[in-house]
Amino acid sequence: MNLPRRAALLIVLMTVAQLPVAMRQLLVVLLGHENTGSFATAGAASAGCGVGLALTAPFVGRLLGRIGHRPVLLSTGVVHLVALLGLAVTTRAAAFVALATVAGLSTPPVLGSGRSQLARMVPSAALSRAYAINAVGQELLYVGGPLAVTLSLLVSGPAGALLTFAVIGTAGLVGTALVVPRHTVDVRAAGRRPTTSGRATRRTMLSTHIGYMAAIGGMWVLVPAFATTVGHPDQAGLLVTLWSVGSLAGGLLLARRGRPGTPGGAYLTLVGTLALTSLALLLPRTVPQMAVALAVFGLALAPFLAVTDELLARSTPASHLAEAYGWLQTAGQIGLAIGSATAGAVTDQVGNTPGFLVVSAALLLASAVAFTRRRSLRLPSAAPEPAPPTPTAAAAARGFAGDDAG
Repeated sequence: MNLPRRAALLIVLMTVAQLPVAMRQLLVVLLGHENTGSFATAGAASAGCGVGLALTAPFVGRLLGRIGHRPVLLSTGVVHLVALLGLAVTTRAAAFVALATVAGLSTPPVLGSGRSQLARMVPSAALSRAYAINAVGQELLYVGGPLAVTLSLLVSGPAGALLTFAVIGTAGLVGTALVVPRHTVDVRAAGRRPTTSGRATRRTMLSTHIGYMAAIGGMWVLVPAFATTVGHPDQAGLLVTLWSVGSLAGGLLLARRGRPGTPGGAYLTLVGTLALTSLALLLPRTVPQMAVALAVFGLALAPFLAVTDELLARSTPASHLAEAYGWLQTAGQIGLAIGSATAGAVTDQVGNTPGFLVVSAALLLASAVAFTRRRSLRLPSAAPEPAPPTPTAAAAARGFAGDDAG
């Protein structure tokens, strides 16, 4: 797919490194209940993971540009691994929640690091495909990850599953750290403030992303609730898998055919498509009907994430890019919390089918934000091919958050 071999290897390694993080909250809930006997403790620990990640993602991303990707990846990886190992053996509720929070706080910034390095490694013309392939890799985690968790639980229980995923993920993280260049700060970019249009683009994307992730958070509550409502709670996992398969298919199509039009135009089209296809989720009354609706709704998910990554890369100087991805993760965690809490409350009050209106409302709001600020999504010109990293770093770049604070 016209990608440099090093970039392709980076995508594989960062996908492997993300495995324990992608499955972390599921495993924490399962392990928390087994170790402490309390779902309340398990839920609090899962929330601690999410809050910890939201708090530190942008600041750890800033450190990537200040002191280099390798030391940040490896140091956070050590703390994260120790926290996961502690979770496997801890039976005290308070300690379990504390360790889960530490795991969230110390989440290695492998996605921010890898995505920002793709913008350096890949020629501008191939950047869209690179991010599409990365989105496919991430989606594979959510197709194969739950199946791997299920198999691991049968063999070794939650503790063994967590340890296995932690070891595999750490190996992927070390590989990622070795693949990224030793020195990754672009001197010319470090001394340059982002353009006004770039700051406006990022503001639009962060606001839109909160709405998008609120919809995803709602789905994680509403899909299992639907399966339970129609009398087939055991089919919830199958429905989630088919949802992911739809997203995987959309990502593969984008990787094969490339992005049509401009990044900003594709971004608007895809978020609008998600809002439109989400309305079909109100119609199903059986598991097969919902499976079809979920697969159709999933088609635009991975492409939207790929275009989001590309648009962010093209609108942000290299020295700010890893931190920008960190802020995107923070926005995502906020959206997830809003969506899951709202969907749960609405479902309890009015039932599961009307609950899917939460998803549609969140995506319609995201679409409205993106559309009303569509001028900020028009990049002045195609981004130049990133320059190779230099052996010395300039003074640390001023942060993405500070640039947008005004």
